[in-house]
Formats: sequence, structure tokens, C-alpha cells
Amino acid sequence: MVKMFDPEIDYTEIMLERIKNEYAVKDINIDWGTCYEVTIQDIRFKCAYSDDEMRGIIDTCVKIIQELIVIQDNGYTRERFDSIDHFDNGEEVDTILAPLEVFADFKTDKLSEYVADLAGYTRVGGAWYMLLSGPCIKDTIYAVFDKMLDDPDDMEIWVWLLHFLIRGAMKMHGQEITNNDIAKA
Repeated sequence: MVKMFDPEIDYTEIMLERIKNEYAVKDINIDWGTCYEVTIQDIRFKCAYSDDEMRGIIDTCVKIIQELIVIQDNGYTRERFDSIDHFDNGEEVDTILAPLEVFADFKTDKLSEYVADLAGYTRVGGAWYMLLSGPCIKDTIYAVFDKMLDDPDDMEIWVWLLHFLIRGAMKMHGQEITNNDIAKA
């Protein structure tokens, strides 16, 4: 695989500026941070983070992408991914649980540490993390790794995947916006 990032560029600040430009809600003022309205996979949600929390989220997402590169460089293949994605011990896998089973297969100690770091930056824990935001971010990492295995040398897709991963992490402490919420506004 080619090297993902140029060490001379501060991707955290670049992505923070991009996230603020694209998703910051200008008419909501929060003393300690910024309110964001974000969409990921047709799900709209609002969340609020301080700049330091966003820097932590973005920096951790960069580390996750870099760790996924290391996992692939160490021999994790598309064939292995697909075999676990569809079958487990010869039995077809439940499509809802498949991403979590594949994630469990390719995760490393570092990747688990980074997921825990995201939980800290997004202020989630307990049952909320265990049942909702933890599986959601693992599913997002699964989707990112799936695309990386398809085209590991495409720099443009890595930036897009980083953007996608950041939005997935932001959703960990987000409140979904429904059509009823929009109608009330």
C-alpha cells in the first residue's frame, strides 16, 4: 500500500475546518463548542463538540485509518474479509451481525484503544456505548475497511473515508433529526 498521509500536512486542522464549514449550525451559539447538523447514510443528526473534542475525534480517526492500513499490510485480505462477512463455521451469518463479526476478526489492540478513545471524546459510555454507539462506530470502521480493501492505493478515497469515519464518530453522541423535528422547526 502507498503511504496515506504527507507528514508535513496537519490533517486534523484541515478536517476540523472542513467539518465546521460543512456542518456547523450558525444560528445556535454554545459557549463551550459548536453545534453540528450532520448526515451519514441518509441519517440526519445534531451533535455538539468543543474544538478540542473535535480535534481528538479527527486525530483518532486518522489513527484508525492508519491502523487499518497496517492491518492490511500485515496480510489481511479481501478473501478473508468476505469469508467472515458471509459465513461463520460454514453457517451463513446474520447480515445485521456480520459487520461486528468481521470487525472482531480484524481488530487489533490499537484499534480497540482508538475506539475507546472515541468514546471518551464523544462523551459516551455505559449502556449507551455498549448497545448503540459502540456497535455503530464499529460498523462504520467495518465499512471503511471494506472500501479500503477494494482500492488501497487511491489517495482520494482515503480522504473521503476519513471524512465518513469522522461523521460516524460524531454520531456516537448525536441526536437523530426526524421529519417530525423538521416540520416543527
